[in-house]
Amino acid sequence: MSDSNRKVFSVESVLALVVGKEGVDVKDLAGYVAGRSIGCDCCAKAVAPFAASWLARWYPRFLELEWNEGQDWNAFVARASKSLGANISLTPMDGPTKAMTAKVLDWLAESDKSLAAQTAACVELEKRVQELEPWQGQAEVLQKKVDELEGKIKTLNADMGGLRRQVAEYQGKVAISHDDLMQNIKDAIKDGLKGMVVGGVAAGAAGAAEADAAPAEENSVPDDFGFGSSGANSDGFGF
Repeated sequence: MSDSNRKVFSVESVLALVVGKEGVDVKDLAGYVAGRSIGCDCCAKAVAPFAASWLARWYPRFLELEWNEGQDWNAFVARASKSLGANISLTPMDGPTKAMTAKVLDWLAESDKSLAAQTAACVELEKRVQELEPWQGQAEVLQKKVDELEGKIKTLNADMGGLRRQVAEYQGKVAISHDDLMQNIKDAIKDGLKGMVVGGVAAGAAGAAEADAAPAEENSVPDDFGFGSSGANSDGFGF
């Protein structure tokens, strides 16, 4: 191990780093061994397995130490101190070990940035939700009204479809009775002919009409005169 850049740490700190002991600040030690600044306990724990490999390379007796969660910490440190001494002299990692440690720390740094951005976005979203929450009730009422209007529109469309079908059935048709039409024509012709006969008699011989009333009545139009009065039935035109 080179004497340059060597630094001495207590065996308890080194043990706390390599076993991931909770409640012990080992960020400075992890940063020194990794050769870069360590700002969080999570990154320090990520350095732990690489640091253990690095220490075992120079201090093989580290491999003889085994830590269990249920074990007394002080007793474990005391036993390690008898084997390794109260302090340990270290140098920063180099070569493949340092390169692999750097990759892990870089990935953690990017993940931390992404997590921070997502956390900020969640905070902003929660703020907006709180601002919009009073409008939620009104939105539900409006949605209910929209649903009711859509139902009415569907009903109206169905009714309009029925009316269109009924109108189509009567397009080009005239709802008039044939018999009533023929009778109206007959009545109109009779009234016209009566007027013509009476007008001619009154203009040509007013005095003769008074002297000879019977002939005037003979010239009147009979009730059965008109179109349809002859033939096989009364519906045709004829005399």
